[in-house]
Parts: sequence; structure tokens; C-alpha cells
Amino acid sequence: MLSLKWFKSAIERTIEKVVENKIEQAFNELDNEDGQTAPSYHPSGKPYLNIKMVNDTLTIVMNDGNIITKSPATSEDFNAARDCRTEACLFDLVSTQEVKDERRKAEAAYEKAKAIQRGAEFLATLEEFEMKHGSLYLKGISRSLPPLLVEEFLEVVGKHGGTKNDEFNALHRFFMWCCLNPRAEVADKLFNFLKKNSFSITKQGFFVALRNVVTLHGGTELVQFVSNAYNKVKAVWKKKPDEYHVFLENGEYRMVHEDAIYKEETSTCSYCDGSGTIPCEDEDWDDSSDCYECDGSGEVTETVCQQNGENLGNLTELYLDLPNRAENRFTDAYTKTFDIRIGRPVSMPMESCRWNTDDCGSAGLHFTSDEIHYVGCGDTSVLVLINPMKVVGIGESKGRCYEYLPIMTVPTDEATEILHDLDFDTLELDESYAVRELDNLAEKAKQGFTEERKKYDFNLPALSAVEVYTIVKSLDEIKQEISKRIVEID
Repeated sequence: MLSLKWFKSAIERTIEKVVENKIEQAFNELDNEDGQTAPSYHPSGKPYLNIKMVNDTLTIVMNDGNIITKSPATSEDFNAARDCRTEACLFDLVSTQEVKDERRKAEAAYEKAKAIQRGAEFLATLEEFEMKHGSLYLKGISRSLPPLLVEEFLEVVGKHGGTKNDEFNALHRFFMWCCLNPRAEVADKLFNFLKKNSFSITKQGFFVALRNVVTLHGGTELVQFVSNAYNKVKAVWKKKPDEYHVFLENGEYRMVHEDAIYKEETSTCSYCDGSGTIPCEDEDWDDSSDCYECDGSGEVTETVCQQNGENLGNLTELYLDLPNRAENRFTDAYTKTFDIRIGRPVSMPMESCRWNTDDCGSAGLHFTSDEIHYVGCGDTSVLVLINPMKVVGIGESKGRCYEYLPIMTVPTDEATEILHDLDFDTLELDESYAVRELDNLAEKAKQGFTEERKKYDFNLPALSAVEVYTIVKSLDEIKQEISKRIVEID
């Protein structure tokens, strides 16, 4: 009978062709090669040449000379085989449940590939895409989109009814950042890795991850409060952090909106004792006149602070100042050499990093999503932003980069929950970092390609200077969307 291996190899051949973006060719070859997309009838009316039953083994000789068997078999199987009028009927009869399941998976994979192809053809009608040789591309970029990213674009376009939305922009920019990575594998594999491990992509095309760090300063309460409050105001409330202030009262921090800090109180005018008039000292005037303190009303209104404790300042200013605070000091558990501070990028030399798919590889800065313990020991978890352009390794559950930006501390037992909370909108978390990353972007991309050339295992993508310029110009439009009040991080 047809083996499980046969069905698996059929699936693998199809998937390989899909990955190579030869989808239509894969469909045709699968139809012609496997011949199981529709019932086939022999001129004699029988899909077999001969059927024999020896002991408990049923042997069927097909019209093309192939032989399939079933053992153990019964007389009912023999009679059922004789009544079959299609090859599919015979294959179903002799197959085990495992083989049937694999066949259904093969058919599902085939249908999914056809659906992706139809979706790609639809996306090609939009101004942002184009179809070439059966593959979908972003216009102006000679790097075909991986099938899973095509699916994601389709979902976003369908959900929003078009391409003019933040989710579409996030995916679009994410892939362009990937194309600027000197490792071609990043553009092809990174999105699959992020999707599998439930990472979130930000509005400017970066992604959010987790890692553990070791605290170097005993009192990090202010760092934790400010970094959490700042990012949650943006990501959950979708408000402006500069409208909030932080107060310290009896050793506890709390956040107050600027409208709730002060209030107006009305009291009796102390200058005129509430009469509204004062004696006139000029003989040419009447003996009294309106009080100039209360304008004759007898009452005065004053703005007074209604909050107890010390006002430490504006939340945005406090967050941007975190890298300068002595209590904002962490390091890695493995080497204990990295200076890690919330709000300041952490990096290592590009030339010291190596590409590989080993989860435990040490040549790079580790990050993960769900399995926070998987990024080494530490007493504090931090949420980090990563530019796809700076990824150097993709494993099964963990990745590595040569730079990340720690944006907030999170309780270790809540780290995964925060990333998966639908109310925590990571699209809002990257404006300042985006401005920094866009500075001299063309030179940064060129440097990355140059460093990769020096390695024996470099894989320089086939991107022309014109294409790099196209990507940089498109990404540079991000600046126009970001408020002019954003302060760049040093």
C-alpha cells in the first residue's frame, strides 16, 4: 500500500515549491504527479488490473502496474475492493488511519497553498504590491514575501478594508527593516518565528520581546514605577504621558493627571474683610472705593495644590531622564559586563555576533517571548524593543540581536501575561526609538552589509543600492508621523 512516507514526501515537495514561490507550478505538478484531485475511471470501468486475497493479505495490482496491499484484511475488504470504481476508493480502503490522516493533511496543505496564491493575486491589485513569476513583492523591493506574511497582510487588509491603517503600516515597515538586515534568512524566517512565539510588532515595524536582567542597585522602585506607568499610559490608555505627574507620599509613588493636581478655592478677601470696599485716602474722592484685591466682590479665588506629597515631575520627563539616574542600573547574568538601563539601547559589536539557529548560542544578545526563564537567570524581567535589521540569530524559542532597547521593567510572573494582553497595544511603544534608528539609516545599512562580507558565512542579499535607497526613503516617512515634541534618546 502507499506508505506514510509517500504522503509526507508529496507534502514536502509541494511546500518546498510554495516556499520558492512557484505556487502555480506546484499545483500543476501535484495534480499531474499524484492524480488524486478527481476520480479517475479506467475504460474498462475498473481502476485495477487484478485483485487477490491470500490468507489475510489483500493485494491489488493497479492499472499503472503499481501494487498496493492491506494486511490483515477480510473477505469484506476483498468484496469492497472489487466494487471500487476509482483509485481513490482503493487507496482509502487499504490505508491505515494514520495514512488517512496524513492524506487529509496533504489535501489541507494543498488547499491552503491555493488560497494563499489567490490571496497573493488579490494583494497584487493593490498599489503597494506586485506579482512577478508567481511570487508577491512589495513594489521596488526584489525580496519576495514569505507565505505566512502574505497571509498576515491579507488578514489585515480584510479586517480594515484596505491598507491605510497602523497594522498594515507595521507589517510593511517590519519587512522593509528585515530587508536591510545583511542576513537574507531574516527576511524569510523572522516573521514565522515571531508568529510562532506570539511576539508583537510595533507601529514602526519593530517587535517587542522579553529578557531577564540582574539588578545592580538596591532601590529601583522609581525606575519600575515610571517605566511601567509611562508605557502603560501609552499602550493601554492610549493617552499622552506628559499629561501625568508622579507624586511621592509616605514612601509610595502614585500618578496624577495634571487636571487633578490643582483646584480653585474661593475665600473671603482678607484685604477688605469681605466688604468689597476700602477707605479712600484722597480728599477729592468719596470716602470709600472698590477693593483692588477682589474687584469689589468681597471674595478672592486662588489656585491651590490638592495633592499631598512631593511632585517629582512630568511622567515623560521622568522617563526620558531614567538613563541618568543612579538607581537605573542592571546587567546580564552570564557575563555581568553589560550596562543595562531602561530607556538606553544595549548593544554589542556586530562583528562579535554570529548567525546560527541554536537557541543556546552565545554570540549575541538573547531575547524571547513566552518562556522568560529561557533567557538566563536574573531577578528582573524587562520589555525590550528590537529592530529586525539588528537580528543575528533565530532559533526555535529564542532569538539573538546585536542591539535592543529596554523600555520597561515587568514582574517576572506577569511578563508573558503583559505581552499577550490585548489591551496592551504594543503599536504605541516605539516613537522615540524610531527617530533614533532613522538617523543616518543608509549608512547603518551599508555598515551592516560591509561587516557581513568579512565573515566566512556571510549571506549578502541581492539588494541594489537603488532598492536600499527606496527602503530608506519609505521608512524615513515615519518621522512625519511622529510628534515634533518627541525627544530623541541619547
